[in-house]
Amino acid sequence: MPRKTYGQFCGLAHALDVVGERWTLLIVRELASGPKRYSELADALTGIGTSLLANRVRQLESDGVVTRRLALDQPGSAVVYELSDAGRELAAAVVPLAMWGARHQMDDADVSRESFRAEWLLNFLAADFRRDAPKDLAAVYEFHIDDSVACLHVDAGRVWVTPGPSASPSDVTVRASAKTVARMVGRTLTSQEAIAAGRLEVTGDRAAAAALTDVIERRLAPH
Repeated sequence: MPRKTYGQFCGLAHALDVVGERWTLLIVRELASGPKRYSELADALTGIGTSLLANRVRQLESDGVVTRRLALDQPGSAVVYELSDAGRELAAAVVPLAMWGARHQMDDADVSRESFRAEWLLNFLAADFRRDAPKDLAAVYEFHIDDSVACLHVDAGRVWVTPGPSASPSDVTVRASAKTVARMVGRTLTSQEAIAAGRLEVTGDRAAAAALTDVIERRLAPH
C-alpha cells in the first residue's frame, strides 16, 4: 500500500513523510546510542506491537535512515539495526525537539507511571559533548538516574552511549532522580543549584567532572 504524503514541495513536509508516523522517531532515538537487535528495540519501546515495530523498521530501511548488518561479535551472528549517515543526522536534529518537549510539555508528567531509561538522556547529552567537550578529553561517565544506569563514553572527540554500568571503573559517577533531571532539562534548575541542594551528585576525576558540568550548563542554563 503506497504511503500517504503531504504532496508539498517543502523540506519539512518531506521529512514528515518519513518520520511523522507514531513510534518512528523513538526508534531513531533508540538507535542513536548504537546498533541494537530487534529484541532490544522491542524491550525499549514498551507498548509497540511486534508487527508495527517490524513495519516501522522496514520503512526506515527503505527510506535510508536505518541499515541492518550481522553483528559477528554477538551470539549466533545476530542481525542488528543501526542508523545510516542520514539517520545520525536525523538523530541530531531531534535533540532540539526533545528539549522543547522537556521544557513545555512535561509539567504533568509522572515518572512513576511512565518508563524511563538513563540512556535516553545521555543520547541528547552526547550531542553536546561532540560539539563542546575538550577534544583531548577521555573519560567514562556512569549515570545513575533513579533505578536506571547508563554510561557516556568520551574519547578524543568520539562520543557514544552504552546502557548499564561501566565494564571497568568509571572516571565520573553521576547520581540524580529523574525528576531532578527533568527540571534541569526544562531549565528550571541548573546543575550547580542541583549540586548545592544535594539533588545531583557528581564524584570522581575533578577535571572530567568539570568538563561534564560545563557542557550541561551550556545546554541547560535558563535563558
